[in-house]
Amino acid sequence: MKVVLVTEWFPPDIGGVAAHVRDLALSLSARKHEVYVITRKKDRKREWPFELIELEYTDYLKTLYSIPGNTPLKKLLKKIDPDVVHIHHAFTPISLAFTLTSTLNDYPTVLTNHSAYLYDYNALLKALGYVAFPVRRVLKRVDKIIAVSDVAAKFIKSFVPSVPIEVIPNGVDVKKFNPRGSKKLRRSLNSDFIILYVGRLVYRKGVHYLIDSMAFITNEHPKSALVIVGDGPLKRHLKERASELGLDKLVLFLGKVTDDELPDVYRSSDVLVMPSLYGESQGIVALEGMASGLPVIASPVGGLREVITDRVTGLLLESISPRSIANTVLMLHSNPLLSKKISKKAREIVEKKYSWDVIIPKVERVYEEVMLMSH
Repeated sequence: MKVVLVTEWFPPDIGGVAAHVRDLALSLSARKHEVYVITRKKDRKREWPFELIELEYTDYLKTLYSIPGNTPLKKLLKKIDPDVVHIHHAFTPISLAFTLTSTLNDYPTVLTNHSAYLYDYNALLKALGYVAFPVRRVLKRVDKIIAVSDVAAKFIKSFVPSVPIEVIPNGVDVKKFNPRGSKKLRRSLNSDFIILYVGRLVYRKGVHYLIDSMAFITNEHPKSALVIVGDGPLKRHLKERASELGLDKLVLFLGKVTDDELPDVYRSSDVLVMPSLYGESQGIVALEGMASGLPVIASPVGGLREVITDRVTGLLLESISPRSIANTVLMLHSNPLLSKKISKKAREIVEKKYSWDVIIPKVERVYEEVMLMSH
């Protein structure tokens, strides 16, 4: 099967969409599909076992402001002649442009929605007003939508209620992320309890509350450390806050970590904390942590509630606050049997439900379905 994957974000970009499309492309290639990944132009040094096509911003922006006739996107799809075009994330210019071009030129088209937004979908639509109308007109042209969680399905259905939607969760590489392997980071730190955060350093991820919680945690356990993986606009503020609290030596900012280094970081840690305030469609980071044998403490928001069953496959925060985070971390620290039990069950669930070996056949069935619909 010849598959085109379209995404705004792809490594070295960080975030859930980039990780999802990377792993999807690798998994499809491993199953002998002919894969093309189309993304925006960026400095990329790594070689991939599939064709990576990078476009200038103007190439797809023109499509949105003209009749998609003899455009660069149409020429590109005609040259590849794919069996399926699979668009990722509905609300970026490259996704909308390729959705329009692909559907107008009768290619079977699938859209994966990775978004779950705020609290009130109707309020969001009212706020978007006239902007939502052309977006809806484009999105309703796709043959089928995949949503990564029930909450993501609910969100996208509010835009395009007429398009069939199937929930297929994010996958995780259970061979790459597993409890057995190196723990180099652990050996380099003078700490007996390592708390981990992985993600973008933005307000909605709640990482500022996690740093504040360290004041309570280190008061009880001075040899605890917080490792922060990721980058973003809050980085300077977070470093200053850690300094204000006198935690400079106990909060380690690793910045962006390579794909090859990340499994070691998970295995070196004792607990993964995800204090997100909103907007979590599912949480690939949670899956990576669970697969790595880590207990995960997370906010009870969005798709995280679908992945984590409280005190079974993880711990859900009672509230999103520094004190609540600290109390939950300290409770887990003092209860190693519960930590071990949660970690074991989480790994079992990930292998059963979220391994790419389980997810890929479901995606392939959607591809086959839309190909039949187009004939």
